[in-house]
Amino acid sequence: MPEEAITEVDQFDLVEFAKQVRPAAPTYETLLSENAPSFRKFLDDFREKVRGIRESGKKVIVVLGTGGTFQSDETDAGRAPTASLRESFDALGLPEDPSVHLMLCDLMKLDSSQMTVDQWRFLAEMIMELEEKISDMYDAIIVTHGTDTMAKGASYLSLMLKGFPKSIIFTGSQEPARKSGTDAKDQMERSISTAKLASSFNRRIAEVMVCCGLRVSRGTWAVKLGDKTVNAFGLWNQPNQDFDATDWERASRDGTLHRLAPALLDFGTGKSRGGMEFASHAISYDHKGPYDPFTQITSPANLFPASMTDKSTEAFAVHIVQQRVAILTQLGSATADDSLIEVALEAAKRGKIILFEAPFHDSTVLTGTYKAGARVRESLPNLQRRLPILNTSPATFDAKTNYLLHRLGIQPLGQSEGLGVYFDDNDLRKFYDQMEQNLVRELV
Repeated sequence: MPEEAITEVDQFDLVEFAKQVRPAAPTYETLLSENAPSFRKFLDDFREKVRGIRESGKKVIVVLGTGGTFQSDETDAGRAPTASLRESFDALGLPEDPSVHLMLCDLMKLDSSQMTVDQWRFLAEMIMELEEKISDMYDAIIVTHGTDTMAKGASYLSLMLKGFPKSIIFTGSQEPARKSGTDAKDQMERSISTAKLASSFNRRIAEVMVCCGLRVSRGTWAVKLGDKTVNAFGLWNQPNQDFDATDWERASRDGTLHRLAPALLDFGTGKSRGGMEFASHAISYDHKGPYDPFTQITSPANLFPASMTDKSTEAFAVHIVQQRVAILTQLGSATADDSLIEVALEAAKRGKIILFEAPFHDSTVLTGTYKAGARVRESLPNLQRRLPILNTSPATFDAKTNYLLHRLGIQPLGQSEGLGVYFDDNDLRKFYDQMEQNLVRELV
């Protein structure tokens, strides 16, 4: 290698370079200044446009577009979300439903990979304005979204719009709406059916849901299963075998329905008897509380999980030191190398945020199942708190962690070269306690 190249590498700072890289998507502030005005015009005209439709008894469903494959076209550089919602819907050729009227509005046109907390915060706040200004004029909301980050977006909105009084249904497709033979038509028909059902009960099923495939799940339960099947989403902690109606009835009676996480609605098996009355009326509303929005999430989660295997203790320690929050992915049902556990617990004792998560969509962490790693379940002698071991999906895990750090206003107590950022014990107790709470009926 030439000497000048070596010198150039020696002087290069990747972190400083990263600071100069422009974000791929418009920031929250840009969306507010450039995209919000057209949405507010949509709201201003809404009441007059649907007044007669509303009086006729039709369901009014608002469809908000964010882009993704659903709105994509083929370009020289690959698929990109260039189509409007109207163009996409016109291409679907949906059958006429005399009981429903759709109101379409483009909020943004972004690839799923470009969706971050900035875009989800903007989406949440526009939905808040929608509810504030025209609550009496619509029944449900459908959000078209790219599938790769749909579970995380639905998780963020579940938390940011806690207690929202209507259903918000995320959907998308594996093929563009304007492509022949697309799955987008079936996905949208199922989403519209879900919106109708959710707004038809005596009490609304006010959930953030994911309807992309044959099963409708709570937003904080959804996990993408693959990109080669139209049945793209399943549920975290879903039993491997399908539930039939008898299983659902038993789970409803014995109180395990929410833990086993069957779909809120199942379009696939024909055995669900109306989704067990839409999964026991969205599990009997016991998760509902007052509408309590919080959207002031100003930075990404920046979480980088580390699996508890095949790492030296030194490398593992370096990783933990560099993280604001260390998410440690266990193996199976809570197996882990004892030496790595020892390093993690020492870090927790000294004020690092340490969280343990389940590794698979059908996992439930049961500490102590194996001797290896069983120390995770023990309380540290000089620590007045338990370390959470959470069974929720990675997408919800990230969203909930970031949400609570902002909502609780937790800031580092200090920073040291040997430990990185560390936190006050009282703040950690509050944070860990909230992480273990079922805030919006996510699986914990």
